Amino acid sequence: MGYRSLLCNMNTTLALQPMHAPLADRPLPAGITDFATLDAATRLTGERLALDWAGYTLSSHLQPIVSFSHRRVVGHEGLVRAADPAGQAVPPLTLLRQADSAAELIGLDRSCRYLHIGQAAHYAAEGYLFLNMHPLAFASMESTDCAGFMHATTQAFGLPPERIVIEITEDVLTDDSAFESSVHYLRELGFRIALDDFGAGHSNFDRVWRLKPEIVKLDRDFAVRAAEDEGARRLLPQIVELLHEAGSLVLLEGIESAAQARIAMSADVDFAQGYFFGRPSGERPDPAPAVAAIDTVWTDYDASQADDSRRYRERIATYLNAIGHAATLLAARRSADEALELFLGQDGALRCYLLDEQGFQISRNIPAHGEQLAEGITPGVDAARSRWSRRPYFRRAMETPGRVCVTRPYLCISSAVLCVTVSICFHIDGQRRVLCGDVAWT
Repeated sequence: MGYRSLLCNMNTTLALQPMHAPLADRPLPAGITDFATLDAATRLTGERLALDWAGYTLSSHLQPIVSFSHRRVVGHEGLVRAADPAGQAVPPLTLLRQADSAAELIGLDRSCRYLHIGQAAHYAAEGYLFLNMHPLAFASMESTDCAGFMHATTQAFGLPPERIVIEITEDVLTDDSAFESSVHYLRELGFRIALDDFGAGHSNFDRVWRLKPEIVKLDRDFAVRAAEDEGARRLLPQIVELLHEAGSLVLLEGIESAAQARIAMSADVDFAQGYFFGRPSGERPDPAPAVAAIDTVWTDYDASQADDSRRYRERIATYLNAIGHAATLLAARRSADEALELFLGQDGALRCYLLDEQGFQISRNIPAHGEQLAEGITPGVDAARSRWSRRPYFRRAMETPGRVCVTRPYLCISSAVLCVTVSICFHIDGQRRVLCGDVAWT
């Protein structure tokens, strides 16, 4: 039976004594291993710990997690590796299927956590240790005395709880109250929380805001999509910014190339993880290759930022000059046709319009030659007397009169075209006006 089936059909062995009974008086159900049992089943071969479970040999591999800003490895994720009695590697999902009951599956999960903590402590691995927790173990921590087990394990290996980050997926429970209770339980034990696989099917910003995990791990699909699609690349920094405002640090996992790493750095993620910085390894961690990879990304990032900035300035300069020129002519009481001719004649120019100091549009949209409005967005709507005071192009222009401003790319509400808007606040007859020009941006 697979672990998701086990999650849906939790074994009756988890229906333990009433929750008001002291933990010490609640026997663990058969199959859920305690610290003493795991200690007896563990051996040290060279520098590697090995743990026997149901005829399989388990070992811990550690994968580095890096910080771009600190230029160092700041932690590792523990990943289990298993071998059958013949010494053949067994995939993790195959290993999970060997558990015949919910209790055995929780025992396996507990065995893996014990092994990772012991191996990280033996290697004196610095920084955080990220540990996955199976949904069943997460859902039954109080009833299975997770506190007693984790206290004994961290005490024995000398790894303080605050250095351990428990990774949980946000779809493990459908009952939000139970989910929040389990998170609170872990925090009471001193552990930090990472919300894993954010963006993989069940992402919920509301849960981020309510649970306030210390770290949100973005699913590897973000790295893949951002490297292939410009739209995803533009969206990624905004998702990171929103998670930062929610109070969480952001980790992007699954980074396998320099290009993906550079995109992650540009998006202002805090931590990164993936083969580019180091594969999971059973050997003593060596931070040097990961640090060298970080420095390579910084070099590429600096060069690409300089190139991007140069190309951007070259591309936007003609529109900035043209809208500034138009504002000067309008302030001098020249006709709109004369003032806007230069801007509307530029390739990519879409339209111009004039706003008053409250953000009301006081002119019609004046289109560039050949502009085709998309159907089905705001068809047939007269833009005059629309109010755009919420828009960045209005606010920034009002804050910096006489200076041409430009927005980030956004989807135009009136024509469904990705565009940027250049704008400038100027005075005419003693009144402030904001002249705006939309430019197609691909």
